[in-house]
Amino acid sequence: MAENSTSIINSIGNSTFIQEMETGLSNATGLSPTWADLIIAIFIVILSYLLAKAVKYFIKDVAPHLVSKTETTLDDEILKAINGPLQVFIMAVGVYIAFATLNDLPGVLSDNLVALLTIALVYIAAYLVSNLATAVINWYKNDVAPKTNSELDDALMPFLAKAVWMLVFIVATLMVLALFDVNITPLIATLGVGGIAVALAAQEFLSNVFGAFAVLSDRPYKIGDRIQLADGMVGDVVEIGIRSTRIKTLDSRLIIVPNADISKSNIINYSLPDAKVRFDIKVGIAYGSDVEKASSILLDIAAHTEGVLKDPAPKVYIKDLGDFSINLLMHVWVKDYKLSWEVPDRIYRETLKRFAAENVEIPFPVTTVLLKMQQPGVTVEALNPPAAKR
Repeated sequence: MAENSTSIINSIGNSTFIQEMETGLSNATGLSPTWADLIIAIFIVILSYLLAKAVKYFIKDVAPHLVSKTETTLDDEILKAINGPLQVFIMAVGVYIAFATLNDLPGVLSDNLVALLTIALVYIAAYLVSNLATAVINWYKNDVAPKTNSELDDALMPFLAKAVWMLVFIVATLMVLALFDVNITPLIATLGVGGIAVALAAQEFLSNVFGAFAVLSDRPYKIGDRIQLADGMVGDVVEIGIRSTRIKTLDSRLIIVPNADISKSNIINYSLPDAKVRFDIKVGIAYGSDVEKASSILLDIAAHTEGVLKDPAPKVYIKDLGDFSINLLMHVWVKDYKLSWEVPDRIYRETLKRFAAENVEIPFPVTTVLLKMQQPGVTVEALNPPAAKR
């Protein structure tokens, strides 16, 4: 590697063009060849920088207008992807050529200059590949994912982009080691064993990741749905992440539930198959009241309450005969589960007004106590018998 590096650098430094530039600059300015070499090297670096900026301007400001008429955003993402790696490539090659023109380059740097350039080119290629992969992922997320009915791609794409980035740079590192005749077989074996150890240590995280895949693929709920968990907690889904699902409760608290737990629990989704929901309105009327009249009043109230659906129509049933009241039950269907407080409140308030106006009594528990006069010679037994004598 050192011999190849030295020969390549000498071929660049001794090229006819470079030698003519050095001689011309030295004759014109009276500088020594060493200073002439240094000025030429600085000039090459500056030229590389200006060329990189020109490429950046073309890709960022000119090329987008050339591809603006296409219906896809893939070409725009590719332009963004190659912008950074191409600038770094131009600068790396320019710096390499600048150092190669120096005749008095230190031996350590001269012997390893090609090796440094090789390492730089491998990582620049990895940079480009990861950017292109990210460009494809962004194109899919922007153009394809909105047309699908699944949230799996929306949540998976950022995770996939990070995984591809890590994989590409791991492969690039192994390639660099292989180029310098480093035996990477033990390293690969070590990475395999380490991967198993990491997988065992990250069982909980991995179970949550697979739980996220299960949730996103099976789609028991989606963002915006109102769900009830097995423990009775009710809230709206605000985010489905790789590790957990975030739920905003009805009192505006944010609950974070691991996907592994939520994928294994029973869930009630109030949003499926649609947003309508049935409420039970329970009212008790006094014995002797007109049941048909009370039922008619309840149906009329429901018919004029905002949010109550006409189909299915409200229905009133006698639920049971209580100790002190006839208990009526009215089923009302509401167009949106988010009206779970408003609609019952409106019905109950109006029921109180209408029953009072039309003399329909709503009873309350009454306890009647009968006192019997004690007759002469008769003892009234206590409610609790006296304790037995020992």
